[in-house]
Amino acid sequence: MIKQLFIIAVLFCVSTSAFTQNEKSVLALTKLQDYYNVGKNDAIHTMLSESFQQKVSPSAMNQLLTTFQKNFGNFTSFNFTESQGSRDTFLGNFENGQQNIAIYVDEDNKIAGLLFKPVENTVPAKFERNTTKLQLPFDGEWMTFWGGTEKRQNYHATTRVQQGAFDFVKLGKNNRSYQRSGTRNEDYYAFGQPLYAVCDAVVYEVNTGVEDNRPTIMNPAQPLGNSIMLKTVNNEYIVYAHLEYGTISVKEGDTVTKGQYLGNCGNSGNSSEAHLHLHIQDGPTIMTAVGARCFFEEVLVNGTVQKDYSPVKLDRISTPEK
Repeated sequence: MIKQLFIIAVLFCVSTSAFTQNEKSVLALTKLQDYYNVGKNDAIHTMLSESFQQKVSPSAMNQLLTTFQKNFGNFTSFNFTESQGSRDTFLGNFENGQQNIAIYVDEDNKIAGLLFKPVENTVPAKFERNTTKLQLPFDGEWMTFWGGTEKRQNYHATTRVQQGAFDFVKLGKNNRSYQRSGTRNEDYYAFGQPLYAVCDAVVYEVNTGVEDNRPTIMNPAQPLGNSIMLKTVNNEYIVYAHLEYGTISVKEGDTVTKGQYLGNCGNSGNSSEAHLHLHIQDGPTIMTAVGARCFFEEVLVNGTVQKDYSPVKLDRISTPEK
C-alpha cells in the first residue's frame, strides 16, 4: 500500500499556452537547486507561499527531500520544456535520473506550486523474475491482499518498480484483519508478527525511526516506513516495508541466512493498517529500478501445495509442514 514518491503540491494554471519560460520560475528553480544540493531543506520551505507552507510542513518537506536526495543525488541542471499560463515545466537532470518539474511562482516571488514527476523509465528490466529460491517471510497463514499481474488483482501493477509487489495481511474471526474496533494497531492480527529473511542475502539498506501510524491515517512523506532491502547473490533487491517501529534487528552490511528474524510487521509509512509490503526490484534505487515478479519455492495455497508459485489476490498462503 505504498505509492511512488511525489513532492506534494498545489498547482495553479490558466488555459493560455506559451512557449517561453518565466524569468521568475528560472530564478526560483535555480535557488531551489542551490539549496537542494547543499541539503538546506528548511531554506526551500521558506521559499514556499504561505498557503503552500500550510499544506506541507517543514518536517514533511525535509522528509520528502531527504528521501529524494538519497535516491536521485545532486540536482545537476534543468531545461525548459513548456509553459501554461504562470506555470512552467522543466526537465530536471539529477545524478541518478530525471524528473519533470512543474513550478508556479506568485506575484510575491514565492513558490505557490511545485511538482516533481518521474520521467517514464524506458530502460529494459534486468530480469523478469527471481532466480534465487525464496521461502515465505512469515509464520502461519496470511492472505494476499494485493498480488498478481493485472490491475484488478494488484494496484501495484501500474507502478514500474512495484509491478510485482505484494501486500500481505493476517485474517482472524469473521475473515477480518482486525478484532475489536480496529482503531489501535494492536487490534490487527498482522501487527507485531515476526518477519524473516526469504533467502540468504546481504542487508543492503535499512530505514528506521518511523513511528507506526494510527490505523487509516497514512504517512506519505515516508512511504516505505521502517524498511529493509536485501541484496541476493543474483543482484535481486528485495524490499520489506512498513515494519513496526523499533523492531528491526539487522543493520546495513549484515549477512543474513534464510529464515533469520528481521523485525516485526507494523503500520509505518504510507500504510493504512498493519501489513507486509514485499517486492523485488532490479536495482537499489527505488525511484529508478524496475520491479520483477516474485515466486516462492514451495507454498501452501488455499490448502494445496504449489511449487515455484507467485501468489495472487485473495490467496491464503502458508509454508507447508514438513
